[in-house]
Amino acid sequence: MNRMTTKKTNPWRAALAAGLACMAATAQAEPAPWGKIKLSDVVQQVSLGGDLRLRYDAISRRGANTVDRNRNRLRLRVGADVQLPDNVLLGLRLASGTGEQASTNQTYGNLSSQKGIYIDRAYAQWKPSLSPNGSITLTSGKMPMPLWWTYSSDLIWDPDLNPEGFGEGAQWILPNTGIQVFANAMQMVAGEQSSAGKNQWVFSQQLGAETPLPMAGKLRLAAAYHKWSDENRNAFAATCAQDGNRRTAASTSGVLLNRFGVGELTGQLSTAIDKTPLSFQATLARNFRARNNDTTVTGPRARDGYQFGLILGEAKAAHTWELAYFKKYAQTDATVADVADSDFGDGGTNRSGHIFWAAYAPASWLQLKAKYFVTNVIDPRLSPGDKAVNRLLADVSLRF
Repeated sequence: MNRMTTKKTNPWRAALAAGLACMAATAQAEPAPWGKIKLSDVVQQVSLGGDLRLRYDAISRRGANTVDRNRNRLRLRVGADVQLPDNVLLGLRLASGTGEQASTNQTYGNLSSQKGIYIDRAYAQWKPSLSPNGSITLTSGKMPMPLWWTYSSDLIWDPDLNPEGFGEGAQWILPNTGIQVFANAMQMVAGEQSSAGKNQWVFSQQLGAETPLPMAGKLRLAAAYHKWSDENRNAFAATCAQDGNRRTAASTSGVLLNRFGVGELTGQLSTAIDKTPLSFQATLARNFRARNNDTTVTGPRARDGYQFGLILGEAKAAHTWELAYFKKYAQTDATVADVADSDFGDGGTNRSGHIFWAAYAPASWLQLKAKYFVTNVIDPRLSPGDKAVNRLLADVSLRF
């Protein structure tokens, strides 16, 4: 006689299975929610992206009345590129920060108070199709730097700076040579003076060329001149004023005393060692309009700066790495301190030192990086005084 056995079914398990089956059927029947988003008919393509950087920032200061600092910080950036007809692009990006011109970092603290989000970029760009060998670009708004720059260029421009104004660019490949020549220009509003009747501007012009070299190498060189207009009329009223330049007040928020017309030479030699990228970079700067020992500016002219170094590898694709070393020297009035690199020491000018970093990318969307600065003041008689600064930045960056 055969015996029939009956297995009890858990009612909760059965209900869960039925629910999951229903959800799966619904997901297959309905289109993805992105398909329901309706865009304007003129929008041809939208590209979304962003990044999150988590940072430990340790600052060690030496000198009278100095205090060490240890911070945990974050940077969040979310943006969109909107392609419109006739080769017009709209660039939009929001970022964390405190509204500074040269930083999008937010420091943990204030009992975990909410953090601010700012307009980091908002610009229109037109890039008409002229020829397979050349192109022009016209940009206006709060835009990415329209000048060609590389890491060594942060002697003059912080990489987080997004100028407000106008930018123009043109490039052309010379026939049968492989040599590319380019010209860029920028007109940046430095300060809108409602009571002075005249705004402050920066006018930049840049000429350069890139030539191919053996073994898949290339050499890129550019010369530029950055003329600041009416910089002595009023303070720029920037959210953050950095160490360095001589000003009318003892603090860093006063009006600039010196004039600024900064000449720049920047070069980059790119090659590879056994398929590992290698980049040599250098930037030279001189403020040709700097004054000294007159009724306005006392003390040395202090108008020169340079930065040079190399980057071995590139921590971008999965399981790639990079190592780097740079030497930087920026006299007090070599350039306008408020737009120079904000991480070198306490940021700004009148500082020299060494920069080291190592980075590794476990995945294409993830990078681990440690960067160390060893810096000293060039002339302790000038701002910020005798204040040597060593700084460690430890970053975890995620791209999406």
